[in-house]
Amino acid sequence: MKWLTNLLGRFGPSDSLNSPGGWLVRMIGGKSSSGITVSEHSALYLPIVYACINRIANPIASFPTRIYQNKNGKRVEVTEHPMSERLRLRPNDYMSARTLAKVNMLHSLSWGNGYQEIERNRNGEAVGLWPLLPDRTRPKKVDDRILIDTTIDGSNHRIDHGNVLHIMDQSQCGYVGLSQVALAREAMALALAMEKFGGSFFANEAKSGGFLMHPGRLGPNAVNNLRGQDGKPKAGENPAARLEKQGGLDNAHRVKVLEEGMKFISTTIPPEDAQFLGSREFQIAEIARIYDVPLILVQSHEKSTSWGTGIEQLMIGFVRQTIAPWIEAREQEMNWKLFTQKEREQGLYVKSSMQALLRGDMTARAAFYKSLFEVGALSPDEIAELEEMEGVGGNGAKRFVPVNFVPIDQAGQAPTGAGGTIE
Repeated sequence: MKWLTNLLGRFGPSDSLNSPGGWLVRMIGGKSSSGITVSEHSALYLPIVYACINRIANPIASFPTRIYQNKNGKRVEVTEHPMSERLRLRPNDYMSARTLAKVNMLHSLSWGNGYQEIERNRNGEAVGLWPLLPDRTRPKKVDDRILIDTTIDGSNHRIDHGNVLHIMDQSQCGYVGLSQVALAREAMALALAMEKFGGSFFANEAKSGGFLMHPGRLGPNAVNNLRGQDGKPKAGENPAARLEKQGGLDNAHRVKVLEEGMKFISTTIPPEDAQFLGSREFQIAEIARIYDVPLILVQSHEKSTSWGTGIEQLMIGFVRQTIAPWIEAREQEMNWKLFTQKEREQGLYVKSSMQALLRGDMTARAAFYKSLFEVGALSPDEIAELEEMEGVGGNGAKRFVPVNFVPIDQAGQAPTGAGGTIE
């Protein structure tokens, strides 16, 4: 029974079988009111779910992540740390930085929890990151410690919480994140049910279901036609099913014969009357709302955005409202767990650059850089770096201010080396 104990341990405390949050439901996926079972795996077969996760994961995976050190109030990039090249290129020997970031965001956006084990050397320094499967990993409180129980290649392991990066969003307890798929199971199930309905509808020659009405009793010939080739109906088969087999895409456009005055009566609402297409669009918007992704970014133009006009403002709003919170969560976990206490005291920290997505058009960027340059906030080389251009060096690394600018508390005084006063 050890295997059963391990299995139950992976999915938390025991519950009744009909409990919507029980371990069995979490293991096989919950069944919705529409009769469709939705799990974190099956939800990805819904295009809008896959698209939303991709829209969030792609930019996060593309942002350059580097290690910096705060020296006397100035930011200096650290290139000698074991994780400097790992974070930028290869977190482990088998995955690129982009691959690991996308895997982690997929887990975080479907299971609500993204786990990465931190590999350390003998000095306690981080030297690699490895993903852990969220359906086989769960935090557990033991005495006054939080430990991570996980299963790797069939073997159970217990890892200290400080050696696991745990990225999550909403949580009831602060230790385990809430699964977006579980919270939105009904909305996703309805969308999957409509896809299944649409497939069945077109497989039935774009006709709704119904029944055959006969004015009297079927004659011998009609009965035989509804039977199988051996003259006997198949076990468990309704006689009318023989006529239904004339349907399907392979038999589309063929002439169907209803014998002895039979009439076909539809018993379901036609898709146009049920507003089938409108309902599908609504479910797309409903699921996009769960992930906070603008509809236009998932190729849906049914609704207009309220985040401003133009793609520039929309992207800025998307980065600030949707992407930035996930970047913040990643940076906080890395800055606390990736470095030793000594490294944190030395001012080491991780930072992801989002400048690429926050850039405006050329005119707006030129005005922005000009304004910051004139108040000494940026040097020419810093501007060139933001635009991924080569700096000029020398005086290009210096910051400049106009000579007629003075601190406000010195207004009206004679500037040094000047012959007059500022009025």
